[in-house]
Amino acid sequence: MAQQRTPNPHFTFDLSATADFAATLIPLGRSVRAAWYEAASHRRWLARQIGPRQVGGIYRTGYSGDVYEVLEIDHGPRSQWPVTWQITVRTVGTDHVRRHCTAWEDRDQVLAEPGPLADVVRAAFTTPVSPAALIEQGHLLDEATHPRLTAALQRLAPA
Repeated sequence: MAQQRTPNPHFTFDLSATADFAATLIPLGRSVRAAWYEAASHRRWLARQIGPRQVGGIYRTGYSGDVYEVLEIDHGPRSQWPVTWQITVRTVGTDHVRRHCTAWEDRDQVLAEPGPLADVVRAAFTTPVSPAALIEQGHLLDEATHPRLTAALQRLAPA
């Protein structure tokens, strides 16, 4: 049975948020219908950019392989660059915090949704580096990303 993912609230169609955004466009000379359409289109575009990322989740970028935790998602619109949206992330195992507006890609990977599993993955990247610690990190990450397979292999292993 596949693990159920927590629904991303930005994939759902939030009428009040869309109405609020549309209300900011009407004074700019757009008709109510055009403002509503533009606001709804923007929210759908934003959902595609953010993807499944949620505050507290742990993800791996397909570009560099970095593992990061999402600290904040600013949905915009903003008065400074980037004007659309930005995400604040911390590279797991370090104190390196950065902000960017890089869209979610198909090669990116969800390691852990926010919650207890994210704590396990975070701990796997923050233990001291020694050969034994590296083996344990690999085991914890395998268990976090493939819990059913890991459990099956443990049952097959000799006692």
